Amino acid sequence: MNFLTQSMLGRSTLPLQQGLDCGCNNQASNRRVLSEKSDFVELENTEDVPYTLEYLVRKRASAENVVILAVVGNSYRDMLMNWVCRLKHLNVSNYLVSAIDDDIYRFAVHQGLPVFKSRLTMNVSRNECHFGTQCFQKVTKMKSRTVLEILQLGYHVLFSDVDVYWFQDPSQELMAFGPGHLCAQTDQWNESEPLNQPRRLNSGFYFVWSDYRTIAAFRNIVQHAANSEKSEQPSFYDVLCGNGGVYTVGNDLCVQPVLNVTVHFLDPAKYPNGAFRRLWEKKNVRKACEAQGCRVLHNNWVSGRKRKLERQFTAGLWAYDAKTRMCMRSWGKATAHLYA
Repeated sequence: MNFLTQSMLGRSTLPLQQGLDCGCNNQASNRRVLSEKSDFVELENTEDVPYTLEYLVRKRASAENVVILAVVGNSYRDMLMNWVCRLKHLNVSNYLVSAIDDDIYRFAVHQGLPVFKSRLTMNVSRNECHFGTQCFQKVTKMKSRTVLEILQLGYHVLFSDVDVYWFQDPSQELMAFGPGHLCAQTDQWNESEPLNQPRRLNSGFYFVWSDYRTIAAFRNIVQHAANSEKSEQPSFYDVLCGNGGVYTVGNDLCVQPVLNVTVHFLDPAKYPNGAFRRLWEKKNVRKACEAQGCRVLHNNWVSGRKRKLERQFTAGLWAYDAKTRMCMRSWGKATAHLYA
C-alpha cells in the first residue's frame, strides 16, 4: 500500500477533506483503486493512460461547450492542486489539465485529474521556470498551441493559469461577449492609464469563442510566437492589437481588421492582476477582493515559484493539503509540508 492509498484509507481526519475524480470511464488495463472515504483515484499502468484530449474534451465540456484549461509543469504541482481544489469547491467540473512533462502527468493521473499529455513535452525546472526565464517562454508557447487544438475541435476555451485564484465561476459572464471575441485580463496596474496599452494583454487568463475567426487568430498567434524569442504573451498583443497598439479602440478594446476579431480587456476591478490596487498587500486579501467584486485574482507580478506559494498561502487563499494530497474544507489550514 503506497502513501496515496494510505491517505485514502487513513485516519479520522480524512472525512474533513475532499478528493478528486476525473469522472472518466476506465479501461480494464488501467484498473482504478477507489476508497470508501475518498473519491481520490489511483491508476495502475500510468505510463500510457488512454485518455486523449479529444476524449476528455467530449467528456468534460459543459452544456455550452466550454472547457476550462490549465497547462502546467511539475514545478507548479501544488499550485495546480490548489487551483483544482478551488474549482471543486465552486462545483466547477468542466476543466482539463494539459501536462507538459512526465512527472506532472503521472502525478495528475494518480490524483484522478482529467489530464492529457501535451503533444510537446519538456523537463521543467522546479524553481527556475518563472516569468522571464527561457523555461517560462517555452512553457507559455505550449499553452496557445493547446488552446488552438481545442478551438479546432469546436469548443470554447476559458484559459486559466494555475496561479489564478477563483472567487466565482465567470464562464457565463464571459460567454456573453459572443462569437468572434476574446476577453482577456489586462496587466495594467495604473488606473489612470488605458487597459489596452501595448503589451498589457495578459495571456494567463482569457476566454475565447470557437469560430473560424478566433481559430485563424490563434493560428497567427502560435506562428508569431514560434518565430519569437519571447514568451507567447507579446504575440497575443502584436497579432490582435497590432504593433504599438494600432488596432486599439477606446481604452479597453482592440479590433483586428483582417481577422475580424475583437479583444475585450476585462475590468481589472473584477479580474485584477497581481499589482492592481496592491490587493495582495491587504491585511485581508479575500475580503478586499470580494468587496470590489473580484471574479478571480491573479498571483502574478511576483517573481519565483516560492514567493508565489508563500504569498497565496499567507493570504489564506489555499485549499490543498500537500501532506495528505487532498482538498481541505477548512480553507487555508494547510500544512508546512507545502513548501517541501
